[in-house]
Amino acid sequence: MCDLERIDRYLRRRNPSAARRLGEGLLLRTQVLKTHPEIGRVYDPELPQRVLPHRNYKIFYRVRHDERIVEISHDRHGARDNPTLDDLLTD
Repeated sequence: MCDLERIDRYLRRRNPSAARRLGEGLLLRTQVLKTHPEIGRVYDPELPQRVLPHRNYKIFYRVRHDERIVEISHDRHGARDNPTLDDLLTD
């Protein structure tokens, strides 16, 4: 199960309309990456990862320029730990 599914499942039990709004907001936020893939800040200079904030969440992603792909690796609430180095290298 991916991060977005976990977030949705957690929120849906508590507040379904908030879960829907957050999910839609995260998806809309990632749409900007289609035209501006470098908009997020570099997460770690040693890794090809960037991070894009959305409200209290962080969207971790990498840009594969040669394939013209933006790949979302993690969505995390700001209060949670960031993905580990292993998580970022294996996803």
